[in-house]
Amino acid sequence: MSDPALSQGVQRVLKIIVISDYICTFCYIGNKVLYDAIEACRDLPVRFDVEFRPFALLCATSPHVDKKPSRKEYLIHKFGQHHAEAKLKVAHEMAQKAGLEMAEDGIICRPNLAHRLAVKAYQVGGQDLQREFNNIVFYAAFAERKDISDFDFLVETAAQIGLMNREKASEFLRSTECQDCVDKMIDAAKANQVNGVPFIIIDGKWALNGVQPKECYIQASLPLKPPLMYLLSRFSQRQSQIFRKLALPPEPLTPPRSYNDRRASISSPALPVQ
Repeated sequence: MSDPALSQGVQRVLKIIVISDYICTFCYIGNKVLYDAIEACRDLPVRFDVEFRPFALLCATSPHVDKKPSRKEYLIHKFGQHHAEAKLKVAHEMAQKAGLEMAEDGIICRPNLAHRLAVKAYQVGGQDLQREFNNIVFYAAFAERKDISDFDFLVETAAQIGLMNREKASEFLRSTECQDCVDKMIDAAKANQVNGVPFIIIDGKWALNGVQPKECYIQASLPLKPPLMYLLSRFSQRQSQIFRKLALPPEPLTPPRSYNDRRASISSPALPVQ
């Protein structure tokens, strides 16, 4: 049965939640591929509301990570020389196919401060401001080999996108604001058996996880609406996935009604996660 709203040309809103970590190569690639797919849907009667949520790939107690090793050193330590080199080769090939710049190596660090700023960006300016922040952080991590946990880098990034001025950004990063949201979102993802990222939840019903053969991803029995199927078919051209039902994580944060209202909302407290 067709969707009455779509048949009447009414624009439908599809909520997309992307669970990701800034140190994840496939999250960097997935971010680009997702927006390429959304761009391909621009002429369809559907509007996308994309919210990025944090995930923690690193063990909280790993002393090796606290030394901020290079990406290559970290992968060798975790997987061994042979498997590490194979993973790096695959990642570089996928990045190249996606049209992304990617340095030969990078820095592995704990991106918790960046996650807090990303949550704040969505609260203040919705998906547009959060996307702007994400693009800068991902590019810094994978194209410029920057330490994205660096305090000064994050202060400058917050000021650059107009999230807050440098003084307010310094105060924010030294505080615990949005930390509760970050913790609850990570806990909710793990409680819903999200063990790897990127993990994409569409319309609160369907999820895409990991890099899998295309045949594993398309299932004719799924009751998908035409715009959603088109989006996913575009996405699978570069990064194939597996579908499975998933209970929706905490309720999405509510951004201001207008992106232009963000400056008036800078001092607002963190919104609660249900």
